[in-house]
Amino acid sequence: MVPVIQFKDVVKIYPLKAGDVTALDHISFTVERGEFISIMGPSGSGKSTLLNMMGCLDTPTTGYIFISGIGVHDMSDVELTNLRRDRIGFIFQYFNLFPLLNIIENVSFPQMLKSQKQVDEKKAIEVLRAVQLEERFYTHTPLELSGGQQQRVAVARALINDPDILLCDEPTGNLDSKTGASIMELMTELHHKGATIIIVTHDPHIAEYSDRIIRIVDGRIAQ
Repeated sequence: MVPVIQFKDVVKIYPLKAGDVTALDHISFTVERGEFISIMGPSGSGKSTLLNMMGCLDTPTTGYIFISGIGVHDMSDVELTNLRRDRIGFIFQYFNLFPLLNIIENVSFPQMLKSQKQVDEKKAIEVLRAVQLEERFYTHTPLELSGGQQQRVAVARALINDPDILLCDEPTGNLDSKTGASIMELMTELHHKGATIIIVTHDPHIAEYSDRIIRIVDGRIAQ
């Protein structure tokens, strides 16, 4: 089976006036379909850069990245945009919801970008039910919800286009421990249904939910 993500000798260097910074230093690894992986490491180790590369939000200085066997380096900007929109779901620490849109509209937004037509509200309701958000909140705006409820909306938005991969950047970082555990139980349920999930976290308790931990130090995978 072709890996859902494959890195081959990936290097990322950021040129700065004070001197070049190597964020990723010859990284090679694979992610198989259906895996649940945590990426851990100290601040500045390259975790977020690695996640951005997986999500095709940034490109390597050298090396190759493949998504389901397709080389990212061969894609045009339009193809990369379509890949991110259709096959990758993003869940962020700060939710990144639109404050002036209600919950149904927030969840439907990626669907609207994909179809350029009227959205399927039934699908939005389906994924909101899947993340166990009560129906009475669907017409509310994000600021009328708690942090945990907003994160559930963010998860639902990431699921609306049936992505192959869920990339999560500290998804419980702004939540209390009880709410964070609830979100991680939801992630575990999605994983059991076949989702490929990759989480960047500094919290060892969060990492315990995953099947495998990738530890990164100074831009390299620690052995």
